[in-house]
Parts: sequence; C-alpha cells; structure tokens
Amino acid sequence: MSKDQLLQEMADAYERIIAAATEASLRNSNLNIDGAWGPREVIAHMAGWEVIGTVQIPKVVAGMSPLEFADVERQTVMDDAINAALITMIGDQSLEIVCIMLRRAYQSTIELLKTLDDSAFQPGHYVYERSQDVIEHCVEHLKQLAGHL
Repeated sequence: MSKDQLLQEMADAYERIIAAATEASLRNSNLNIDGAWGPREVIAHMAGWEVIGTVQIPKVVAGMSPLEFADVERQTVMDDAINAALITMIGDQSLEIVCIMLRRAYQSTIELLKTLDDSAFQPGHYVYERSQDVIEHCVEHLKQLAGHL
C-alpha cells in the first residue's frame, strides 16, 4: 500500500467513526451503555490520541523512542489515565464540537505524515505501524458505536 493510500484509508476511517458517532447521537444514544463510552467519549478519546500522535511522530522519526512501557500493566494504567483526562477535558462540549476537534487533529497528523519520506510507510516502521493501528482502532470503536445504534 502506498503512502497516499494509507493516509486516505486513515482519513476514511476517521470520517466513518465521526459519521457513526453522529448517527448514534441523533438516535438519542448519548448515554453510556453498560459503562461503555458514548459517542462523545469515543470521539474525544480518538481526538486526544491523535493530538498526542502529532507530538510523538516527529520525536520517533528523529530517533527517540515512542512513549510506551514494556510492562503491559503499566501501559494499561497509563492509557487509562490519559483516556480519563481526555474525556474529562472535553467537559460539556457538544458532540459536534468534539467531532470538529477530531477532524482537525487527524487532518493535522495527516499533513505531518505527508511530509515524511516514503520509507517511513514500510511495514515495521513506527509511522506505518501506528497508521495501521489507528485504522484498526477506528474499526474497534465503530463496532462499539454500532451498539448505540
């Protein structure tokens, strides 16, 4: 898959998740089901992680290691704390505003990725693997949002 194809697939995945969250919200599904995040929380989570990505990617490309823990338990605790902070920071923002935040965040990341050499988009490279992970993560959240529909 070429760099342009991967970036388009990433943008499409984000747009699908924005559309699914919007539809779920329109169907009055903004409430959490069985403790699961509602549409607003899913979008806030994705936007926050994309903002973090725009900070992380240049560091990793410059040779620094990504912000990850070798210990799975410590990584889970860190991820949960970051997610809680991201969702808390959106406060009472409407889903529409949170969707705008996600769209701006992912578009910023894509613009950043477009500036990178094509070699960063090869399997095994952090940028390629992160882009694939983003797409897969969107699919996971699409399934979650389907429960709200």
